[in-house]
Amino acid sequence: MAVFPVRDADPLELKVHRARTLSDGNSLPAYVTRDIDSPVRKALARISDGGGVLLLTGASTAGKTRCAYEAMTAVLPDHLLVVPTHVSDLPDAVTHAVRAGRAGTPCVLWLNDMEQYLSPEGLTLNDLRSLRAAHTVVLGTMRSRVRQSLPSHELVRLAEEFDVPRLWSPGELLRAQEILGRHRDERLRLALDQAADFGIAETLATGPQLWRELRSASVVGGHPRGAALVWAAIDLALSGIAGGQSVDLLEELHERYLPGRNKQLIAPEPFEAALSWASSPRDAVTRLLIPEEDGLRPFDYLLDAHLRDRGPSPELIPEPIWDVALEQASFEHQRFNIALAAHANDRMDIALRALQPLADAEKVDAYRTLGLLYERTDTAEAVVWLQRAIDAEDVLSLRLMGNLHFRKRDIRVADEWYRRAAEAGDEVSLSYHNYPGVDGRPVPDELAPPPASPESDPDSEPSDENDSDYGPTVRTLRVLEAAFDILADMAGEALKHIRDRPVDLGDGYAFVFSELPVITWRQDSQWRRQLVRCFDDLAADVRAGNWPQPRCTGEEMAVHLAIEHTSSMVVDAPELVSEFVAGLPPHPDDWDWGLCLDTLLEDTDVLFLYEPWSQGIEDSEQHVNQIMGIANLEAGDWFKPFYQDLGRDPARGFRY
Repeated sequence: MAVFPVRDADPLELKVHRARTLSDGNSLPAYVTRDIDSPVRKALARISDGGGVLLLTGASTAGKTRCAYEAMTAVLPDHLLVVPTHVSDLPDAVTHAVRAGRAGTPCVLWLNDMEQYLSPEGLTLNDLRSLRAAHTVVLGTMRSRVRQSLPSHELVRLAEEFDVPRLWSPGELLRAQEILGRHRDERLRLALDQAADFGIAETLATGPQLWRELRSASVVGGHPRGAALVWAAIDLALSGIAGGQSVDLLEELHERYLPGRNKQLIAPEPFEAALSWASSPRDAVTRLLIPEEDGLRPFDYLLDAHLRDRGPSPELIPEPIWDVALEQASFEHQRFNIALAAHANDRMDIALRALQPLADAEKVDAYRTLGLLYERTDTAEAVVWLQRAIDAEDVLSLRLMGNLHFRKRDIRVADEWYRRAAEAGDEVSLSYHNYPGVDGRPVPDELAPPPASPESDPDSEPSDENDSDYGPTVRTLRVLEAAFDILADMAGEALKHIRDRPVDLGDGYAFVFSELPVITWRQDSQWRRQLVRCFDDLAADVRAGNWPQPRCTGEEMAVHLAIEHTSSMVVDAPELVSEFVAGLPPHPDDWDWGLCLDTLLEDTDVLFLYEPWSQGIEDSEQHVNQIMGIANLEAGDWFKPFYQDLGRDPARGFRY
């Protein structure tokens, strides 16, 4: 474990990838501002006071570690940086950060490749609560393929995530050109020349060069034995064995990777020469096999490149590699990593072999993980394992059991599991029970709509969507307007109380924000001000004689909440509603909330965020999101207009 002020941090020590070293010894090019920098730094500044988790994801060598380092040094230079060098250092690192924070020295806990700290031996929810109470910032990075392969992990779900794209935007490329104009850096020029095919950061880290070199090495007169050592290391890493592998193990395994039936026909080079070729740096940058923990590990770019070429499959990793991985897995986190890698390659038999010893030792995390992994292929077996976890009082498994029954279309049973999970304190399930709906109780007689006239044809189609006889009636709109105003007032008062703090359902001052999906519960005061403005904008639409038709996701949610609030108000407070609508003519379609939903909203996609089964659906890379063409569900996108030409005046200001 290393501890020092953030301002003294060395990016190379924090595992920022080197670039080719220049004659003056410079191995780190000037930083090119990324589009993601501003929101990352704002988020880091926001959570610096109360603590929190910020996670940068992206492909290998996309630049996520450099982005995190630059944000940290720019925003938190006076914090103390705590860097565990191994998962075994994590308890001491957490203890040090908590004690320092309580003594008045705020800390950053640096978790590069954060997945290695998420095992049962790693970071826990209690750790995060202690770190947050000590105002510690947890700053992590994770490769995209690893993030996608993780089942819904609670610690990751608590993080504010930012994706660092591999390929650069036109604006980023322009800024790189400007830097090149000021500093004639040949490395940057080469990266810009190849920017159409590769990201700037990956070219600077020589990823494509090393990949091409490896692919062409297994030929007579090349480096076939050296390439075989690298391929063996790649397969070990993809099987879930992280960190350095011993040279003896690579020597034992590599022969099977030499091409051809008669290995000697290709005239492989001597072992020492092969090892030197594979582990020597190119231009003092990086190498195919990188020294780590008294062993060697493959450059992580090679793993992503290999998966882009082949893709996961049951045949991707040879059987002997799985056997060796299981033999090598002496720690719990290694067995979980192997199980996840096996599941990603459709090898549940290997996943079971990895986790069975932990299950035999009554490890609850093993029960839950096997339940998750089995669901895709054997739901009956998944139920068995989840029930074991539930019997061991695992709260998360209550929700996961609900998800399983939901996907089986057994909604009644799923609801019961979600109820049990909510009662046990699961935040996602608590959010589920806030799902906005329509109060279906009978309308009191004094507000009952008049019967439709006998001349009206209920089957006729309206001639125009904006026909005054079609859509919400004037009385319905008047009460909706009042509901928007009431909700804006209540949200504004709550904002004064909670400001940037996460929503706590035990806090009676969190309404209206506590009624939102759980993905919004950790947003800052500026985000919450924009939500309050959504209610105000929609109320203003009604006052101007227009329908309150949402122009962004935040306004869609405001409509759902207002309809729920209004439908209950009509039933529970008929005297108040009568005052609101005094002098307005009654209509047969008064209080037709289904008609309101149909005419005011294009769709109800935002309500997916309440469903426990749909955790992660807001991610544009998630397969259900892509199949359904869902947009703007990420909390950070809630106030982006659906259509640019219909966006509201950005200078209109705020009431709160």
